[in-house]
Amino acid sequence: MPLIALWESSSAVVDQFSIEQVVAMAGNGELRDGSLCSAELRTFFSQVLIPKIATYVERCLSTAFPKNGMVLQDLINELGRRLDFSVENGRYQGTTNSVGFAGI
Repeated sequence: MPLIALWESSSAVVDQFSIEQVVAMAGNGELRDGSLCSAELRTFFSQVLIPKIATYVERCLSTAFPKNGMVLQDLINELGRRLDFSVENGRYQGTTNSVGFAGI
């Protein structure tokens, strides 16, 4: 079941998942620029409460796991939105033809 559908039907269950489990459930679990995983994860972050975002940020800062920097980038962007900043999600990494920046 996709992350958002599970969240909408059983938020208490999803609330118990670690951030690594949340990422694995989003899209196909492969977090990268323009992916379904990225879009679903960002939608999920827009719906969770601030204390849970704080828990996820702490986990990203204290524990190494695949793509934790990318997850942290999306979490910080979401915090910026909640502080009423105008935030535009950018790329996770730059490429030859695209600058890698986020949170503009």
